[in-house]
Amino acid sequence: MPITNFSLFLSITFVVSASPGPVMLSCMSNGGRLGLRKAFVGMMAASFGNLVLVALSALGLGFIISQNDLLFNALKWLGAAYLIFLGVQIIRTPVAIESANKVASISSIKSVWWSSFFIAVSNPKGLIYFGALFPQFINYQQPLALQFLVLTITFLITDLMWMLIYAIAGNKIMLWLKAPKHQMWFNSISGCVLIAAGVFMALSGNVR
Repeated sequence: MPITNFSLFLSITFVVSASPGPVMLSCMSNGGRLGLRKAFVGMMAASFGNLVLVALSALGLGFIISQNDLLFNALKWLGAAYLIFLGVQIIRTPVAIESANKVASISSIKSVWWSSFFIAVSNPKGLIYFGALFPQFINYQQPLALQFLVLTITFLITDLMWMLIYAIAGNKIMLWLKAPKHQMWFNSISGCVLIAAGVFMALSGNVR
């Protein structure tokens, strides 16, 4: 792959990953509510979800879903419903009276993993992103496996970097969250943001 093409891919990936989508907002919420340790678990789960999307795209399912309105909308509505459900659950999270550190005990590592994984893997536009973007930077006259590997690793590292930035940003307000009133506000805001992201996903058009 020519260096100019790789630079363009890196630039696009950098901008796309930086956008505050459902995964990034979830990382920020986890960092603020649960701490960096559990936020990192969520980041790994989201990265694994992205790997699943890359694999499905490589199998051609990204193209199939992008051409099938029923499948696209079913996956989109499923992801939207889950984001709204997650937002409601966060809003309803009991406030830890003694310390914000108790909030972290409410969500197990297992629940954080599956929640973050599902948020990443349930976004049909993520599948289409990989299916549509990767082929544009592949030289089919050269070995495909190595090129696909380079693009995948580049995306995962860039995306992981931004997830970490969002998680750290959320974690920086941990001291502020020691006050129960602040915990309630943060949970409400985090929940509403995820609900809004779910509504936006549900109402978004089928732009390919």
